[in-house]
Amino acid sequence: MLIILGIMLMFINGLFFYSEAGYSYLVQYPTGKQIAELRPGYHLKWWGEVVPWKKVVTVKFVSNEEKEQDGQQYSGNRVTIPVRFNDAVKAELALSARFRLPENPDLFLKMALEFRHQDNLVNGSLIPSCMEIAKNSARLISAQEYIAGRGGELENAVLDQLAHGMYILDAEEMKPNGTDSIKSIDDSRTIENRTLVRYNVKKRTNSDGSIMRKKHPIAEYGIVVSQATVEDVNPEQRFKELLGKQRDAAAQASIEKERAKQAEYEKQRIIAEGEAAKASIKVNMEKEQITALITMETEKKREQVNVEKHKLELQSARLKAQEVKVLADAEAYKKKKVMQADGALEMKLQTFERVHSAYAQAIAGTQLVPTTYIGGGEGKGTPNAMDFINIATANMAKDLDVKIKQKN
Repeated sequence: MLIILGIMLMFINGLFFYSEAGYSYLVQYPTGKQIAELRPGYHLKWWGEVVPWKKVVTVKFVSNEEKEQDGQQYSGNRVTIPVRFNDAVKAELALSARFRLPENPDLFLKMALEFRHQDNLVNGSLIPSCMEIAKNSARLISAQEYIAGRGGELENAVLDQLAHGMYILDAEEMKPNGTDSIKSIDDSRTIENRTLVRYNVKKRTNSDGSIMRKKHPIAEYGIVVSQATVEDVNPEQRFKELLGKQRDAAAQASIEKERAKQAEYEKQRIIAEGEAAKASIKVNMEKEQITALITMETEKKREQVNVEKHKLELQSARLKAQEVKVLADAEAYKKKKVMQADGALEMKLQTFERVHSAYAQAIAGTQLVPTTYIGGGEGKGTPNAMDFINIATANMAKDLDVKIKQKN
């Protein structure tokens, strides 16, 4: 029974095989017919041979130390690729690339029949192609340019050549004429040294301007490059020493530049503070000048007001004086006119004079002092001529005085 069961299992195992996901298979029947089986699941093999192929193949170029640390098994695992940049600097390039095998049964069958096994494809085509393309890509730039930030160009060149074919390059040797030097602080990662030989490398082009390429063998089988990464570039020791010197010089130059900047900033600060102090002094002086001008203008205005006030007072005094003069002139004129009016005063004076003359003539022969004095009982006697003269004179003076006042 066990024998029969074993025979049945051998029969079934020889009749069918299981296709795993992520693999493609080359099936070779005993009759010599060969087919490609790309679908997962159980399939008939008719006691033929089944050769598995990974749908995605990874090729990795790393150092021995990293290979030991990684511990993973890839479809192709090699040490780093030795390359030379166009400035003759040697380096070890670490690269990883992923290839997707054809999904078309006819292309897969063609590839499988050509290489017979996946290891043959990896070792006989993919690895040599990656190495050749990596070396060709490194010739496009210099080591200085790579460390200065143009590493992406190297990676793009590798991917483009793996996918579409390798560039055909023309190189012209260029020897520097200058002495050993470091360019500048701002370009601190670029080294110029006459001991390094540089090549001017250009891509050869077709008549239509397209890049002339060497056809890649894997393109014939529909193999697609899904990824290509330059993981590391380790330049030779000579370049590292130059780079170290350059970095030291650049660091020192950067320090000196920073010191110069600080000195310049300090100078600018001192100048700015001096200008600020000058501006402050100028502002204060202008304030004082403005204050003095305002004070002078105020005094000037005050003096002008006082002058105007004095002018008004003088004018007022003159007007008053003129008024007094006019009044005095009017009064004098009035008195003059009163005295001149009709000659009344002069006539009265003349009359007064004639009256007194008449009185004097009248009493000329009259005895003013009685020869005989007889006292009366009450002291009253008969009026004499002197009494009459006194009375008449008083009346006339009174009359004259009253009338003059009335004229005035």
